[in-house]
Amino acid sequence: MKRIILALALGAVTLAQPVSAQGQWGNSFTADQARDAREKGEIKPLNVLLQPIRQQYGGNMRRFDGLYERGGKKVYIIDWVTGRGELVTFTIDARSGRVISKS
Repeated sequence: MKRIILALALGAVTLAQPVSAQGQWGNSFTADQARDAREKGEIKPLNVLLQPIRQQYGGNMRRFDGLYERGGKKVYIIDWVTGRGELVTFTIDARSGRVISKS
């Protein structure tokens, strides 16, 4: 029951936040631009980069916030619900798959 209440509360907080973090992260990429970058080998597909996160934390992606430019790097920003029901925001280097930050 506690997990259900926590999930509902986190969902309400998430909905109250702005959808785009563009001001913080710089330019966001359109779907076409992201596909082009993937085809050129500049970034890896997100589903490939999520496998190690799923293995380490369990759970699933809750929301894809976008692909952004940050300090000359392309980064994926995602919200993840761990196997323990915790909400974590990951910033992932889109080329290497390295987790840059989590909060």
